[in-house]
Amino acid sequence: MRSARLSVPLALGLLVGPLVGPLAASPSSARAEGPPTFSLAKACALEDRPGPYASRASERGCLADERAARRTLRRLWPTYPASDRGNCRAESEIGGTPSYVALLTCLQLEDGTLPREPPPLSQVR
Repeated sequence: MRSARLSVPLALGLLVGPLVGPLAASPSSARAEGPPTFSLAKACALEDRPGPYASRASERGCLADERAARRTLRRLWPTYPASDRGNCRAESEIGGTPSYVALLTCLQLEDGTLPREPPPLSQVR
């Protein structure tokens, strides 16, 4: 019976590749110059569907929120740590429809700009 032998570089690549590969190939780690590009229409698609609560105003509001979040992300993107940018980008894409609002909210939660818990209610007598 013939024994299978791997060359040292190949064996090392098989061991280290799964650990480094996703980080090295990740678009979020490579894109330090600016935030990812998302489709505003897709992010607000639920607001455009027919139904009892759908309206042009809610779709316009969604688009305005997404545009404002995109502007803020473009301005502040370099100030967030690369690890937070990568993690929040992945989180904002859960469900298949990424959102600038979700991405910005995640980054603000990570850096403490947004509180993780609501402030305590004042005591009412």
